[in-house]
Amino acid sequence: QISVDHRYARAGKWQEASLDADSEKPVVVAKSGELEVDQMKLLRLGGRRLVLARTREGYVVFDDACTHRGGSLAGGVMIDGVVQCLWHGSQFDCRTGAVKAGPAKEPVETYKVRESEGKVMLTLGKRV
Repeated sequence: QISVDHRYARAGKWQEASLDADSEKPVVVAKSGELEVDQMKLLRLGGRRLVLARTREGYVVFDDACTHRGGSLAGGVMIDGVVQCLWHGSQFDCRTGAVKAGPAKEPVETYKVRESEGKVMLTLGKRV
């Protein structure tokens, strides 16, 4: 049986953005300070669904699909840099993609993101 950590219910709400992206060029996905800590933003880039999130250490980007059954992680909740899928409770470290708990066995893919000159930029071709 899987239990759900109810601390996650108070995590920040998510936002959504659709952008065109070339896999070799950085694309601006947010303004610095746009998201609060533990807030997420769903990105639709180059046919992919990714999640931009802000942790205490900075911004991170990871695949939206839970590796267990494909649930949307952007539709889940995040606290202290750990995102929880609402479908079955799998939890992932947003910085590394590592599975922290739940039925998922495989990590989620993470991508390099950098913050510069008031912008948060992602290059799709570069994974962490």
